[in-house]
Amino acid sequence: MSQISRDDVARLAKLARLALTDHELDNFAGQLDAILGHVSQIQSVDTGDVKPTGNPLKDVNVTRPDVVEPCLTQEEALAEAPSAVEGRFAVPQILGDEQ
Repeated sequence: MSQISRDDVARLAKLARLALTDHELDNFAGQLDAILGHVSQIQSVDTGDVKPTGNPLKDVNVTRPDVVEPCLTQEEALAEAPSAVEGRFAVPQILGDEQ
């Protein structure tokens, strides 16, 4: 029995504003059904006797030490900018006013 139908995929595609062909809907329905089948198999495994574990890998901080080093002043950083307003880089607006 299928866990997801072609109509379900079409509905999800519409909600996601994806334009899918009939062939893509058929393919995705089969692929998603297979994925859901595997998830169901994994969920059916009895893990009641398995103790919860944390990260099995040793925690290691791979970042460099935080060291203060010389850097540009605000004026130096903005000196070559095409446009600056109130001490900041000015860039064209890319989003509308709507939220």
